[in-house]
Amino acid sequence: MSPKTRRTLKITLGTVVVLAVAAISVTAIPAISIGGRNASGFDLPAAKVTNPEAVREAYAYLPRTRFDAFVALKDAKLLARWGDTDLPINTHSVRKSLLSALYGIAIEKGYLRLDQTLAELGIDDKAVPLTPIEKTATIRDLLESRSGIYIEAAGEAKGMKDGRPRRGAHRPGEAFYYNNWGFNVLGVIFEQRTGLGIGQALYEWIARPTGMTTFKPGHVIYEQPRYTEHRQFIVFMSAADLARFGALYANGGRWGDVQVVPEAWVEESTKAYSDVTGMDPFDAYGYLWWIDRDADVIWADGWGGQFMIVDAKRHLVLVSRNDTGRSLLQLGWFMLFDGDGWRSHHQKLHQLMIAASEGARETEAQ
Repeated sequence: MSPKTRRTLKITLGTVVVLAVAAISVTAIPAISIGGRNASGFDLPAAKVTNPEAVREAYAYLPRTRFDAFVALKDAKLLARWGDTDLPINTHSVRKSLLSALYGIAIEKGYLRLDQTLAELGIDDKAVPLTPIEKTATIRDLLESRSGIYIEAAGEAKGMKDGRPRRGAHRPGEAFYYNNWGFNVLGVIFEQRTGLGIGQALYEWIARPTGMTTFKPGHVIYEQPRYTEHRQFIVFMSAADLARFGALYANGGRWGDVQVVPEAWVEESTKAYSDVTGMDPFDAYGYLWWIDRDADVIWADGWGGQFMIVDAKRHLVLVSRNDTGRSLLQLGWFMLFDGDGWRSHHQKLHQLMIAASEGARETEAQ
């Protein structure tokens, strides 16, 4: 079934559900407005394909995955494109890698320092006040997900809640735990210190220089729960635009002749600061980036099947997306009737794109 047919079916069935639950139809109101093409957006030239059969194989394989969109870039040129690549999709935890880039730019501009502590920044949590030791956590600790602060946070998956260490189990900087409280607070700190909303910063600092065609400041929305002072930021971005972001990290932070993300930050933020187990193929974590040292690539990874591999060695980026919806009702529908995309499928697409752009396939992921 093609993505277009699948989406038409979802919309048709979704309409029936909306009529059946009219009492809560407010949840069907879209969270974002897609809008038209950005005036600053521009199309990408085609990349050289040395093995067209590999691209054809990828296109034949994609309908057997759960992905709704796929984009691959080589040297910031279009290598492959399939599905609804211009549709803004919830990035889920891919938002964290986007925020990492904003921190690199903000630090270079002098807004922030890695060694600033939560105490220095005036960060607490009114719902669950921090201890003096917790307030010694630095921006670096939060970026590495080693804050030592283990309290409930917006946007936590069940596994994150179940695996949360006992409060006070570790001091800041001592241990890795994938922690939404720290990720959300990084968003709060960024907005307080720069005076910019995350959506505006992404648009001005990254989307415009790279010619993103659909991302707009309004594609960042917020969730404010009662059990924490700190809200979660949620980023909607298309596969095509996300691939442009990845191309920055495949090229040392540059887009053409413009240094968009500091080159030193690209290198620093993608180093391994924590070993990771049980998250195949990831074996390490950087500053809000997952790392696969065996394959020598970095990943941005989000719930539902939001995947991006940056293969800087080959100047190759590939993005696979699974549409989880733009409203609460659509998200609920996805959770009930859809399923997560698989990292192994994205890995196979990576091997096919290597073959397409270099003419020789390496060992294929299982």
